[in-house]
Amino acid sequence: MDRNMKRRRRRRRKGMLEELLSKAIHADDINAYTVVYRDKDMLKELSLDEFLKLSENFQSIPASRIVYVKKYGNEVYSSSRARVEQE
Repeated sequence: MDRNMKRRRRRRRKGMLEELLSKAIHADDINAYTVVYRDKDMLKELSLDEFLKLSENFQSIPASRIVYVKKYGNEVYSSSRARVEQE
């Protein structure tokens, strides 16, 4: 196996949430996005900009706690866990 193949195997693909947040931060209006995340037994809603500051870029609040991401009030992402809870 050559070096390039090994390198390609180790490279992790971005998930849907990671791709969406990257686009929101770098290529779109960050203020258009709202994040709903789990905090203990409650759901909290913040703008993406506020969430990034509060979570210290996902250091204190991991991305796995994000339940929904909305853009201009329309849901653009929901975790699989959120879909299970709705049923």
